[in-house]
Amino acid sequence: MSRERGITGKSVGQRINEHSSVIAVLLLLALGTAAYGMTFLNYKKNLINVLHTASMMGIMGLGVNLCFLIGARDLSVGALAALVSMVTAWLAPRGYLPAILGGLAVGALFGACNGVIVGMFKVQPFIATLGTQLAARGFALLINKELSISLGSSAPQLKYIGNGNLFGLIPIPAFIFITLIILLSWILKYRDFGRGVYAVGGDENSAEMMGIHVVRTKIIVFTISGLMAAASGIVLCGRLSAGQPTACEGWEMTIMAAVVLGGTSVRGGIGRIHGIFLGCLFVTFITNLINLNGHISAYWKDIITGIVLLIAVLAQVYGDRQKEKIKHG
Repeated sequence: MSRERGITGKSVGQRINEHSSVIAVLLLLALGTAAYGMTFLNYKKNLINVLHTASMMGIMGLGVNLCFLIGARDLSVGALAALVSMVTAWLAPRGYLPAILGGLAVGALFGACNGVIVGMFKVQPFIATLGTQLAARGFALLINKELSISLGSSAPQLKYIGNGNLFGLIPIPAFIFITLIILLSWILKYRDFGRGVYAVGGDENSAEMMGIHVVRTKIIVFTISGLMAAASGIVLCGRLSAGQPTACEGWEMTIMAAVVLGGTSVRGGIGRIHGIFLGCLFVTFITNLINLNGHISAYWKDIITGIVLLIAVLAQVYGDRQKEKIKHG
């Protein structure tokens, strides 16, 4: 094994982990093509819808991915997206700009609260974000007495954000998603904040000794996560032409699976932000293939995603153990 690492620079486990999402997506593409042919490969009738759904989930997943990198979890993103969709629809009669800014402000507020509770008060992220998840869902249901809020003829720009396509080819949500991936990847790679994120996820005590403000880093990360959930909620509002208080239920776990499938370590400190793109494509393709079949239970999506997630986690564990063996001789 040491000889193999000396030649390639990486262990087998690390290479499997790095390319697992690519392999998984390619396998699903091959399966879909073999089973449904052009019905599956038709871009304007099928694949563009996959991109729409994967992008809405992925925008939200960018924040969750950042939280994973600092060794934390954010369970509030789905409920927060639903709340923002309601706020956006409620503000839409005042114009698309107030609606968007209002939605982003709500996301930033909830995200910052998560960061303060986790960073300053040392509450476990799981518990802190579970509390804000319940609060956000409650507010979403309370705004219009558990009913959705239709956009009607208000703010057509919002509908374009959710349903439009650039040049008739690239969904607006996909364009937003890819732009955010590029921006966050640049920040993580070239800015001090990005290096701080990886340091905090690797070892908080070592990060503090390096002069990194751990609490501030956590607050910023959770605030960004809130903003990403808000952006997804705004896109969702435009996509549905309404604010929906029960939207995105259960998305948190699916997105976490997509993050891990994208190559981000469950232990924190290791990962790449662009991996979420392939992770979201994978879970969306599973749903798409099941829908195209029409005879397979939708519950198979969770079963297949869960199995692949376990394989990805085991690959991470195997890679970590191989790394430790090499490190200690």
